[in-house]
Amino acid sequence: MKYAQLVWRNLSRNLRRTALTIFAIALAVFTYSTLSSLPYVASHLVSSPASERRLVAMNKSGFFYPLPAAYRQKIEAVPHIEAVSAVTYFGGVYRSPSDQIGIGVDADAVGTLWPDWGITPERSALLQRTRTACLVAPAAMRKYGWKIGDHIMLKGSIYPVDVSLVISEQLGKLAPPDAVLFRRDYLEEILGATSRVNAYYAIADRKEEVPGAIATIDETFANSSAETNTASEATWVTSFFDLRTLLLILGSVAGAVVFAMSLVALNTMMMAMRERRKEMAVMRALGFRPSLVVALTLTESTAIGMAGGVAGCATAYAMAKLMPFSILPLGPIDLFTILPPAVLARAMSLALLIGVVAGAIPAANFARRGIVESIRAVG
Repeated sequence: MKYAQLVWRNLSRNLRRTALTIFAIALAVFTYSTLSSLPYVASHLVSSPASERRLVAMNKSGFFYPLPAAYRQKIEAVPHIEAVSAVTYFGGVYRSPSDQIGIGVDADAVGTLWPDWGITPERSALLQRTRTACLVAPAAMRKYGWKIGDHIMLKGSIYPVDVSLVISEQLGKLAPPDAVLFRRDYLEEILGATSRVNAYYAIADRKEEVPGAIATIDETFANSSAETNTASEATWVTSFFDLRTLLLILGSVAGAVVFAMSLVALNTMMMAMRERRKEMAVMRALGFRPSLVVALTLTESTAIGMAGGVAGCATAYAMAKLMPFSILPLGPIDLFTILPPAVLARAMSLALLIGVVAGAIPAANFARRGIVESIRAVG
């Protein structure tokens, strides 16, 4: 207990420096935790059995180039295709221009296409029965403070109309964080015209049939005025949002930030230890064993590292649970809704490593010196 009091007195001697050191370590840990979760987010998007059977067909020129409405029947005629839905990105503004949400789908196909998103037969029937109904992802419900039964208004950013919807049910946990699904025919009713089809979602009866279905769909519309580029959902998500480049860029940024913050914390902690060489020499002269002095030094630096690690991990975890938000316009990637325990464990290990190294270097130098040499070094 007396040694714990000694460590605490040393930590509280310069509270500002201790607090800033803890903050630097916490920032490094927070940056590492959040950005290291991105690969888990990417795999989460396409992790269900149904996702392995889904494929996406869009215009060869790009997602925002429309496809004809007649393509649905032709894709449905492709062997091994169980269901097809046209997808219209509405991109409605709810609170601010950055909150662009809303996807129009064919209500009769959603249950077969997205069972992993929590669309049960009952929810599918509800969407078909009520023209203003919408199904909302849990993350979006938390983000906007919505409840089942709420009436919401999405202001058109792409289409010159506003859509009034009623939140009928909540989607499952595997749904994209900002998913708000409503009926395409309701949008067309408001527009008084046919809406643009941005893509067609289809699902094969077996995942082994996906490559063949992809080839058949693209061959069907080859040399037409709107050729298609069809891919599995996993390939489409990766290519559409360029996840590899995003992960590379953010990983590089995270590495630079973590390295810089680690050096700052390491240098600050080592300076604090060097400033107390005189005290360590006096402790040796009073009879403290070198091993005890080294242990106290390591305990102090490790405590700072642990405090920074806990603060950084706690902040990342709090954001994951309390402040979910998306970083891309279509909202399928939410950085902070998935924070695996393995990432938090590695982040804590990083913080502890910084603390141990910061204490071990000055402690090792001190342990090599005798009492007289230590006193002369600070005399």
